[in-house]
Amino acid sequence: MKTHMFFAVPLLAAFAFSPPVFATRNDEAVIRQMEETWLQASMHRDSDTLKALLDDSYREITPAGAARTKSDVLSAPPLPAGSTQTLQNVEVHVDGDRAVAVGEDHFMAPNGQSAVFAFKDDFLRRDGQWRIVGSRMSRK
Repeated sequence: MKTHMFFAVPLLAAFAFSPPVFATRNDEAVIRQMEETWLQASMHRDSDTLKALLDDSYREITPAGAARTKSDVLSAPPLPAGSTQTLQNVEVHVDGDRAVAVGEDHFMAPNGQSAVFAFKDDFLRRDGQWRIVGSRMSRK
């Protein structure tokens, strides 16, 4: 009996201290929705939504290698009218109160020129709310 307990206790402890699978899936869905909301807010210059999504500590590295803060993002000029963006191949990884989303942002300018950017976005859950704390983009 002691042998069974020797193996059972660590196994039970692992389940007791790991987040429930449904919580992780729900968090993944929340992060995916935040990515889409962020994209729409950026395209439509919805600064209220951007303020709500981006943490005050937010830092971004642009494809050109420039660093931007939340304030820089909020004061940036809008995208050209008629341009579009779509997210593809988005993967979300949640680890407790931290999450990472990676994927591709497909941009199409009104003149038909297009570009694909790889992105990595960092999320942190503070006071029960997910916030975007960092982002890095590079041209593919």
